[in-house]
Amino acid sequence: MLTVDGTSVRQLYKSRKVIASLFASISILVIGSLLLYIQSLNHKMSSLEERFHTISAQMASYERAYCTNALSMTQVNTTTEHSLTSAGYQRSYQVHTPKHYDPSVRYPVVVSFDGIGGSGDHIEAYSGFNTLPVIAVYPDALPGKQGFTAWQGAPYSLDGDYDIEFIRDLLDALPSQYCIDATKLFAVGMSNGGGFAAIVGCRMSDQFRAVAGVSGAYYTSCNAQKRTASLLVVHGAEDKQVPLKGSRARKLPEVAEWVKEEALDRSCRREVAGVSYATATSYDWRDCRDDSILRLVVLQNQKHGWLTIPHGIEDDASNTTEYIWRFFEESMYAL
Repeated sequence: MLTVDGTSVRQLYKSRKVIASLFASISILVIGSLLLYIQSLNHKMSSLEERFHTISAQMASYERAYCTNALSMTQVNTTTEHSLTSAGYQRSYQVHTPKHYDPSVRYPVVVSFDGIGGSGDHIEAYSGFNTLPVIAVYPDALPGKQGFTAWQGAPYSLDGDYDIEFIRDLLDALPSQYCIDATKLFAVGMSNGGGFAAIVGCRMSDQFRAVAGVSGAYYTSCNAQKRTASLLVVHGAEDKQVPLKGSRARKLPEVAEWVKEEALDRSCRREVAGVSYATATSYDWRDCRDDSILRLVVLQNQKHGWLTIPHGIEDDASNTTEYIWRFFEESMYAL
């Protein structure tokens, strides 16, 4: 038998087989251990990821409920003037805090737009939104083509998106100054401001939940194929400045027809029959896209201006401001 240094070839062969078998067993053990370790790491990673999501959700919930960066020195029941630069213009606005304002609790926001020749101070004085538990914002419009202040959308206002950009910049600045609930943003306007409120509800529907127009001049339609804010339209039957039946000469649409176009834009599937009161008629459109609400209120014997909602049309509303706020609250729960 062949030998190598006294050891037979057969013995060497058997030794190599044993070593190879041992190496294979060790390799299997090592690989198995690595697989178990990797599995353990995956489990820990999944557990950490789940914990991270839980903490993130808790933090998001906390941030939604409380403010951490708003100015704590803000006084209660106070109107403060602010300014910012937007689209090359120096813009101004006033902000009023509610009576029992707590800088650590988030509040709804109502932005109000005055009519042609008006101002934030003017609509603050007559609208009454300072009485509500909201952060009330009163922006100032720029001078239009006729020299009077006017909001975007009217033929006598400046061309371009200066005002939409201003409101976007204003909303960006607001959270660092006040404790606001960004899921409860609302806009209201009178006359030219009412038309702009409708534009805001269309163009900024990703931010505003609902808007309202009082004696609004609706020169433009939304024509949006996306989510649109809920809309309340209040108009006087005796309005001569912005006629209920519209004006071809001034390119103003008939208000009821304009509202019906808005209902089509919202894909509303149900029109509620008009509900008549002594001096008012209310029309509702329901089953609209994204559960938005559309309502038209026509007030008899009332002219142009900040109109008066008659007693009885809304049991909980003692005035027009309260009626608008009830509509805004309804829109909160509709979505």
